[in-house]
This record gives sequence, C-alpha cells and structure tokens, in this order.
Amino acid sequence: MTRTAFLHTPSALEAVMDHIPTQIWEMSYECTYGRVNAAYASFLGKPREEIECQPIESVLPQPEAAAAIAMTRNAFERKTTLESDVWRTDANGRHRLLRVTITPTALEGVLSFLSCSAIDITERWEHEQEMIRCRESIDEQTAQKVGESADALWGAVSSLVHLAETQDPNSSLHLKRLSESCRVVASVLSFNSVYSQSLTYDFIHMLQQACLFHDIGKASIPDSILLKPGKLTREEFDEVKKHTSIGAETLAQAYENLPKGAIFQMAMDIALSHHERWDGKGYPNGLKGDEIPLSAQIVAICDVYDALRSIRPYKPALPHQDSMLELRRECGTQFNPALCDAFYHCAEEIRHIYDSSAD
Repeated sequence: MTRTAFLHTPSALEAVMDHIPTQIWEMSYECTYGRVNAAYASFLGKPREEIECQPIESVLPQPEAAAAIAMTRNAFERKTTLESDVWRTDANGRHRLLRVTITPTALEGVLSFLSCSAIDITERWEHEQEMIRCRESIDEQTAQKVGESADALWGAVSSLVHLAETQDPNSSLHLKRLSESCRVVASVLSFNSVYSQSLTYDFIHMLQQACLFHDIGKASIPDSILLKPGKLTREEFDEVKKHTSIGAETLAQAYENLPKGAIFQMAMDIALSHHERWDGKGYPNGLKGDEIPLSAQIVAICDVYDALRSIRPYKPALPHQDSMLELRRECGTQFNPALCDAFYHCAEEIRHIYDSSAD
C-alpha cells in the first residue's frame, strides 16, 4: 500500500495527533506502516521516514515483529476492533507493557488499513504486581514452611523423572531441548494478541521446569512396548496412551498433602494433556481447542518436532525442513494455528537448539 492511500485525514487533525501522548500508527494488510504520530516515533527512537512505508520487520526487533505481523493478520481476518496488552522494546532498550487497540478502517466501503493506538501501562502493571507481592507476603513464615516442603517434594518427584528417562540414554538431551524450545515458542507467543496476558515471565519459567515431567507416566509402560522397533498393535498403543493419565495421577498423589502450587498444577496439566489435539481427536479426554491447557499445547508441538528430528526404534530421523512440513500439515488439526505461527517464526532458533544438542 502506498503512503498516499493513508493521507486522508485533515492536517488539523494530524497536528492534534502529534500533540497527544497516545501512540498512533496505521498498518496495511501487507504489514507495512502508513502514517505514525510523534509519540510512536519517539517510543521507537526512529525518525518518521524510517518507519512510514516500511515493513514491520525492518522497524521492530524480533520476536516483536513476528508477533505484530500475526496480530495484524488476525485483525484483518476478524474485521473487528481488537485490544491486547503486549510487551514492546522502547528506544532505550526497556521492555514496556502497551495496551494496543487495533481498528479495521474502510475507505469507500472497502477495508483498507488498520488504525492502531497504544498507551503505556507499565507503571500500572508494576503497581498491580507490587500489590500482589504484598498480599503474598502475608504470613511469610507459613509460606516459607510450605515452600520448603514443596521444594523437598519437587526434588523427590524429579528423581522419578530421572527414573522414567533412564530407559533411553538420549532422554536427558531430549528434555534439555524440550525445555529450551518451550521457552522460545512461549516467548514468541507472548506477543500474540490472544495469549499475551497468560504468557507471563513466571508462566514461561514454570513451563521450562514443568515440561520435564510430560512423559513421567511412561515409567509404568513395559520396555517391550516403548522400544519396539515395529508398528504397535492396537492393544499396545492403548497401553502407551495410559502414560498420560498415569503421569498426572503420579504427580497428584505425590502432592496430595500440600497446597496445589502453580508449577505442580502445570506439570499435571502437561502430563495429562500433551497428546490432546486441537481438533478434539487426541487422548485421553478428547479435549478440543483451548479446552487444552496452553502449557500442554506448547509442549505438544515442541515434543512432536523433537520426535520427528530424532531416531526412534520405529523410524529414522527427519531433517529440519521435512519436520517443519509435517507440522504445517497438522496446523489447525493437531495444533493450534496461532501456536503454529509462533513456531514458524522461531523455526531457525528451534533448529539451532536441536542441532546443538542432537542425540
């Protein structure tokens, strides 16, 4: 879209736009900037001529650019005003939380571009976080005792993970790759307008640890099935599927005498639901769409990629490009489309994680 296509607002209004603190910009379907006001240019620390008529990826750093592109396409497809809180990097390299509003705008009855605005709510968010920390600090002695018990139990359950993974000498590398891949994908997805509020720093940090327990239930599955070189029978596959429920039950029983901490709840969600599918055809409960915990969705796509790249008793390893093609085929069926987009945007980083610690 050319710059002239955006120039339809009277100059008086443009002058007003340049004297308000709200950041304002226009965006085309091709993800190219139209006009931007002074507040937006100042936030990015760039002159307007380096922003206007330029593609998003040449203005914003990654992964912010990838998330902004996904947000733009989403707004055009929905054709309705969207509002979300997203983290962006300002001219001084600081991460700021912006409340972004995107409104599809029509010219002569045709949807032509997006009118976008943002206000900085970082201080408000920090105040809210401080209030939360103050509430959590009440009865600190009791909280400390519970924490010590939870830490001890976490160490005990971690030994179960080690026991479950000793069946495969390459599993420690798999877990390391899975943890890093989940961090990268969740970080990119955190800029997505749909999930940005859920994917906090604490969530991503817990995900890196909780994902290590995803296959803990396989400790109860016979080696003769897990390491079988050929195709499993229906009865054998039914036995393998039990590892999801067994894993969640193992964690629940280990933690039944302590308050349910967020990380243990996440670990149980992942163990139970990382084989559910976006289309509802997974197991064990046939969950569909966002009925599946977000943590389990992220682990699922990262785990499948790692499995495709790895040698298994029943299959050879696939190269990166072939593995990505397999994931694309399952977009919208096995995997959440928004999650697929995030995975594609960080594909090279995922490739590097695997190649640097391959089996």
